[in-house]
Amino acid sequence: MGPYASPAQPRRTPAVDTLRALVPDDADVIRVRAATPTAATNWAWTQAEVLGAYQWPPCPGEPLRPLDSTADDSTHAGLTVCEFLATHQYAGNVRLVRAGDATYTFSIILSRPRWEDWDET
Repeated sequence: MGPYASPAQPRRTPAVDTLRALVPDDADVIRVRAATPTAATNWAWTQAEVLGAYQWPPCPGEPLRPLDSTADDSTHAGLTVCEFLATHQYAGNVRLVRAGDATYTFSIILSRPRWEDWDET
């Protein structure tokens, strides 16, 4: 089983690359919050924001390490996240963290943990 067979390893796709452009280069995971789609928005994602960017810890079981520099909070960032969720909400690298009446929070994996490479050597 090669590294691209793992659902935790997002392929280098234009969609993932658009999210990478919003956060620091060393980000491995981002957390985003999006307004719940409603009939008024034609069930589309219309508002979103990047909450933070994180790096994998050096060893499994440790918490993610937040990056000091967070993402762009502009309208462009919100639209980029909405476009990503519209087509990739159910992708293997997207995890629903919290669902509420008004918002959904997702973690999106941009690169797999480095310790997963230990098994391949």
